[in-house]
Amino acid sequence: MIRSFRRHLLDRFVLRPSRNELVYAPKERVLVTVDRVTDEYFVEYRRSRGDGTTAELSPDHQPLDLMILKFPGTAGRAERASDWPCRFLPESTVKICTWNAPGYGATSGRPTLANIARRASRFWSLVTCGLPARRPRIWLIGNSLGCATATYVASQTNVQIEGLILRNPPPLIQTVKRVARRYPLGHLTDAIAESVPAEMNLSLTAPLAHVPTVMLQSERDQLVPPSLQMEVFDALPGPKRLVVMEGLDHDGIATDEHENEIGRAIDWLWQQSSR
Repeated sequence: MIRSFRRHLLDRFVLRPSRNELVYAPKERVLVTVDRVTDEYFVEYRRSRGDGTTAELSPDHQPLDLMILKFPGTAGRAERASDWPCRFLPESTVKICTWNAPGYGATSGRPTLANIARRASRFWSLVTCGLPARRPRIWLIGNSLGCATATYVASQTNVQIEGLILRNPPPLIQTVKRVARRYPLGHLTDAIAESVPAEMNLSLTAPLAHVPTVMLQSERDQLVPPSLQMEVFDALPGPKRLVVMEGLDHDGIATDEHENEIGRAIDWLWQQSSR
């Protein structure tokens, strides 16, 4: 009972769910309901021309070279997802699927950290179950809290992927404690922070994610300082590459000054994941 109450408080502290309608064109909205449980995700098909530009493709375009599964952050919504990083790719056809976690958009269920990982595994199954035997390579992309979700999926033994991209990954226990200490008596929340479900604890899942990984790190991140992010990066066991985006805070937008290094990292991941 005490653990349940602590997790309830942690959910209120970390998550910022919303269900309001958002514009999502040109993406396609997909709703899948099985056993009265609904998952919502948004799909976009893009053609990377290999020259820094992309074009929209029809859904029936085959074959695919790459499938990307995206997991937004604590206040993120799949409707707002872009086609990044398609313009950094060589000439290829790409399908992007971005998921709304429980409590976000039309995905059913309460917004709880304890529920996200299990439902993310369900999302994985939904979008990969119909792939042909000669399937496209698959990348997972997480932003902020979505990094914990993406890394959990990548750590599962039944999941086969070729690449992982993380931006500003938060080791939740340390991050929550640090934020709480900005306030009087913040140390009293330590037990709440330590109630993070194991599936969403990057300190536990990162060492199990044996996959080539690119980590994008905002140099001036005030929410998840680089020192905490490096704990995650150091724990990743596979080939990895770090891109430090100078001058950016947690939600900062990458500029032309960062593009070359990001592009080289995406090209490295493409080469690492070639089959």
